[in-house]
Amino acid sequence: MRTVYTKNKRIALLSLAALGVVYGDIGTSPLYAVRESLYGLPLTRENILGVLSLIFWSLILVISTKYLILILRADNDGEGGILALLALLKQTSGKFYRLFFWIGAIGAGLLIGDGMLTPAISVVSAIEGLQVISPTFSDLILPLTIIILLGLFIFQHKGTAKIGGYFGPIILCWFITIGVLGGAQILANPQVLSAINPYYGIEFFHHNGWTGYALLGGVFLVVTGGEALYADLGHFGKTPIRIGWFVVALPGLLLNYFGQGAYLLRFPEAIINPFYAIAPMWFSFPLLIIATVATIIASQAVISAAFSLTKQAVLLELYPRLPIIQTSERQKGQIYIPQINFILAIGTLSLVFAFKSSSALAHAYGIAVNLDMLAVTLMVTCVAYQHWRWSFTKIIAVFSIFLLFDIAFLGANAQKILTGGWVPLVFALVCAFIMVTWQKGIAFLRSSYYQDKVALTRIIDQFRPEELNYLPGATAIFITDPYDESGGSLLHYLKLNHIMPEHVLIVSISIENRPYLSGHEHYEFKQLSKGIYRLILHYGFMQLTDIPEALASAEKLKLFPFPLDLGQATYLIEITHISATKRKKTLLFYWQEILFAFLMRNAVIDIEFFHLPYNRTIAIGTYCEI
Repeated sequence: MRTVYTKNKRIALLSLAALGVVYGDIGTSPLYAVRESLYGLPLTRENILGVLSLIFWSLILVISTKYLILILRADNDGEGGILALLALLKQTSGKFYRLFFWIGAIGAGLLIGDGMLTPAISVVSAIEGLQVISPTFSDLILPLTIIILLGLFIFQHKGTAKIGGYFGPIILCWFITIGVLGGAQILANPQVLSAINPYYGIEFFHHNGWTGYALLGGVFLVVTGGEALYADLGHFGKTPIRIGWFVVALPGLLLNYFGQGAYLLRFPEAIINPFYAIAPMWFSFPLLIIATVATIIASQAVISAAFSLTKQAVLLELYPRLPIIQTSERQKGQIYIPQINFILAIGTLSLVFAFKSSSALAHAYGIAVNLDMLAVTLMVTCVAYQHWRWSFTKIIAVFSIFLLFDIAFLGANAQKILTGGWVPLVFALVCAFIMVTWQKGIAFLRSSYYQDKVALTRIIDQFRPEELNYLPGATAIFITDPYDESGGSLLHYLKLNHIMPEHVLIVSISIENRPYLSGHEHYEFKQLSKGIYRLILHYGFMQLTDIPEALASAEKLKLFPFPLDLGQATYLIEITHISATKRKKTLLFYWQEILFAFLMRNAVIDIEFFHLPYNRTIAIGTYCEI
């Protein structure tokens, strides 16, 4: 009985925490979604009920059915997200992997681009409540938004470990607040509940034609943030995410959306900002504060997701190595990547300066999320065939419905490309080209540069005993690529110094297409010759590559046949300098070779990436032409 109580308590706490991370983005959509869905239309009963019907069924079919029931099943050992899905497909997709690689790379770029738009539109829409309180405050909206966003990005390096525990209760308070506000309006005008009937949604398109279809891009704003359900799967698990949605988030959202509709049926002039209009005047300032805090939390969740996504891309060797800083000793998911934070900050602030209002930002927002949802649907379709062993009939019957919704939304969102939606699209394409260039460049190095080297044992045999000075009791740890048969830095070390430590440990890192590995599956150890050993450290794509920590754990497991004193051992790494030439056709284009060389020069050095001690690490440079 106690075990059941403990389990239920844990699920309840995880469900509460999931509210603050998973549902922050979709939870702040009521700030602007109804207004944008009715943009430019006569506020007749038919139009209001039609939009509410479309909102209701979008949440039910896209979020509740597609994501909560179907997509969450496509996990990679408990992890979700488009790159985790790509790693899962890499295990079995074979010749189709190249296609999915492009889809995954563009999808990842779209999500990072969304990390710029979400903070911009969320915070701006919250601060715009000042206009409802008093038009005299209008001039404060932009400065306050800039100050809040600047503070958000400046303090990213401190992490959210200390205040993260408050995110869930705050967002819970947010959903209760917007639900109560909306519920009060529904009680005053209960006829709005008839919009649950899908007839009103169908009639909306019948009466408004192509104009109504174009406004489907506004309706799509109610499901933006749905991609977070999948991306954050590994943090909370399926059950807490589903409980958080069906028990708290969905009821709160529906009550507020229908409450705004009920108010607009009585007071159409409130369309300027129906979210703040449904609140009593005395509650305007408290609601403004709650909304601002909620949008900051939603923005933080998106930024943290961008960090996590970048970390996955780096470890899966889809992106150049960047410094990944752990901001919490207890929570491994708490990371900070300075370069990504800087890019997001510049992008977000630029969007705020360029668009200035949430209405203008809404014309650019949504298409990136729409394309990402389409990419996920296509990839999960393949998972259903390869991993779930579904028949073609079942796949067509199920996924054709969701693809139809994705494509329908995409058609409506396509108009946003010209009004600012091109920004995340261009960013996504740049990210995709960087990923493709990096992946092809690394593949070339391994196939043509590392594998062409002479095997390590043959090299050592070529040295005569009198040519090497042996250091008894000394231990040297050489960091190299697992594909490098020569031991890389060890070869150059021997040629330069003619010194052979008594114990030589060649350490390689291999990232698997699984999120986590533990215990003995983390290590692959063998002896190459007398005094020379190779250790391959296998990591999941969600784990940090800390070599000293891994070696200390291996020593506790008594993996080594010699005493390893990490406090005295010397680390050696090989830094490969790439030079692009026109003599070889390594990549598709010469400019890609230049880009790859640039990326290699600017990637974080292995000393930082592997957390090696600076005072006991020697770097040896090598040269390679591509």
